[in-house]
Amino acid sequence: MEIFKSNSIPGRTVHLQDGIELLWFSGTDYLGMAHNEELRKHLITGFSFLGNHYGGSRNNSLRINVFEETEEELADFVRAPGALTVSSGMWAGQLVLKEIEAIVKKSGSTAIHYHYAPGTHPAIRGNQYKSEKTTWNEWAHKTIETINRHNDSSAHIIVSDSIGSPWVEKFDFKLFDNLNHPNVWFVIDDSHGVGIIGKDGRGIYQELQKLAPHRVIVTASLNKGMGIPAGVLFAEPDVIGLLRVSPWFSAASPPLPASMYALNIFLKEQGYDDLYLRLMQNTVYLQDSIAECKYLTMVPGYPVMCTHVPQLFEYLLANGVLASKFPYPSAHDEPVTRIAISALHQKEDLDRMAEVCISFQNKLKS
Repeated sequence: MEIFKSNSIPGRTVHLQDGIELLWFSGTDYLGMAHNEELRKHLITGFSFLGNHYGGSRNNSLRINVFEETEEELADFVRAPGALTVSSGMWAGQLVLKEIEAIVKKSGSTAIHYHYAPGTHPAIRGNQYKSEKTTWNEWAHKTIETINRHNDSSAHIIVSDSIGSPWVEKFDFKLFDNLNHPNVWFVIDDSHGVGIIGKDGRGIYQELQKLAPHRVIVTASLNKGMGIPAGVLFAEPDVIGLLRVSPWFSAASPPLPASMYALNIFLKEQGYDDLYLRLMQNTVYLQDSIAECKYLTMVPGYPVMCTHVPQLFEYLLANGVLASKFPYPSAHDEPVTRIAISALHQKEDLDRMAEVCISFQNKLKS
């Protein structure tokens, strides 16, 4: 795998250390937050009075208000009853998976069964994890049948990403309307969804709430769509309360207070709304422009496309575009060529990408 090095963070373009500038259609900074001037202004203000970091436990006798204030804003943003922030999306998922059995057993369950979806991200892999080789829909139907056969004293934990990554795929959670077991929990990673999918970019939580009375916990990285190096989990207050007193939470370093402050203010200003609309406009425009490119897999309105055709990456590169192609999440996984659209992209960037993709389509035909 060829490695490209840069001394700066990409925006709509990337400057390599050898001086070459390429169009940047990769990464996960979907809303272009790395170069957002409003967020940067709030970060500078936050660092000025909250310091460079907080060297203490969130459960210390001293409590820093900005954490809970920002959690209230995050919960309101995704329309969840509660939120809890941690240092990363990976730790948000692992915190939940380390405590989920203790939480579920408070419902009186005598047995717990896990159901991991195909392609489940490592952040939400825990006890009894095993890799599924079926499609997501096949897995969902099989899981529903299995759960409905179990007796009422057992509890079932369904674990899945909210949308496929790195291979793009939309998951139909409405299938789980057919569950008739009284004790089912969903643990869903929305790292590639919060700020991007759902009504107004609010993520998957609102959709999953329709699965009530089943319980829902959503975890996410904030370092993708939201542009904040931290993680979050969304759940009902009783679950948040149990996780809040966990030693896995108490003993872990919290996010940067200055980042929490900047996020809090940006949420209050509804700063993500215009960026989401711009991203959706860019996504629809490019997807419409390359609809004939059948070698690309895409979900309408989602800013990522992918292919297993290995030559595309090199063809894009030869035409001034840097996408991504690497094995993920394991070094042994098949590399996926992935194209990511950003709110930073301009019409000429999208037109150039469409031109190159269509040219590659014609090359495949010849």
